[in-house]
Formats: sequence, structure tokens, C-alpha cells
Amino acid sequence: MAWYALKVRATQEKKVSDRIRNELARLGIEYQVKDILVPAERVLEERKGAKKKERERVFLPGYLFLEVTAEEYLPELIQTLKGVPDVLYFVSPARGAPPMPMADHEITPILSRARSISTTSESDQTFEVGQLVRISEGPFSGFEGYVAEVYPEKQRIQVRVKIFNRETPVELPYSHAEKI
Repeated sequence: MAWYALKVRATQEKKVSDRIRNELARLGIEYQVKDILVPAERVLEERKGAKKKERERVFLPGYLFLEVTAEEYLPELIQTLKGVPDVLYFVSPARGAPPMPMADHEITPILSRARSISTTSESDQTFEVGQLVRISEGPFSGFEGYVAEVYPEKQRIQVRVKIFNRETPVELPYSHAEKI
């Protein structure tokens, strides 16, 4: 079994995946494709003035990955998938050349990222107690202070800022602070 990359219309990856499954089932050839992978991951999205919301984000827009059960099915699959809306082409080394299976070192990171259970955050920053930061958003925007506490499960920090020569604790999300 080998993985092949399929170029599809961006933002339509999930719909195209469903269309491919339906078309293969309609023709009775679903055994030719073991798996169809939409390269997506779960992320925590934070919007101004709103709570964090978990959503799925496609990290390789415009691509699907098909695990084909046997290479001899490939010519029939290519012809079948040409008729599926929003499918553009199989990725190949040269225009008009037959598609090549992906190497293990190419597909393994994509599979592990797409199938990981943990959620990642849109803000990949990490902070440490005592670190100097600048507040970038909110009422204390432009103030600098030291990180007093870190709450990684909430993606928030407590920063001590000096206001009128007095230290004041300010709790804010990671995305509202910048390391200095």
C-alpha cells in the first residue's frame, strides 16, 4: 500500500473527500482506496472579546492524501477521480507523468500531525516566571512587566506591571503578550 498526493480546490478538502468516497462506493471500487486523509488538526482559536473555541484547521490547504491498496488500481483511480468535482490532479514529478507514491519520510510527519489527539494553540508561545514581556493588546497595551504566574492549560499568564509606582497583577492570554 502506498500514499499518493491529490491536488484539490483549496477550502473544499472535506467535501472532496466525501465526494470521492461516494463515487468509489457508487462504482463498487471502494476497496481500491484504504484511506483518504484530509490534513487537518484541532486548534484552539482565540478571537477578540470571545472565549477560546476549538476548531479543525487544514494545515496543507489544497491537498488530500490517498492510501491506495495496490499500484495496479492507480490508472482506473486516476480516470475515476477526474470526474469528481473540485479534484484537480494527482501530484506527479512532471506534467503528464504518472503519479509517484510518497516516500515514508514525506508522509510520516503529515500522518502524525493529522492524527495527533492533542490540541495545539494558534499561539505557540511559552512563557516562564520572571520573564520580561510587553503587553500588546487590551487596556494595558504598551506596558511592560514580569511574568508572575503561568497557566498553560488556559493559555494565560499573570504579569506584574508598574502603574503609578505600584505593582499590579494583570492576567491575560498568551496572544496579548510579547517576549522582550
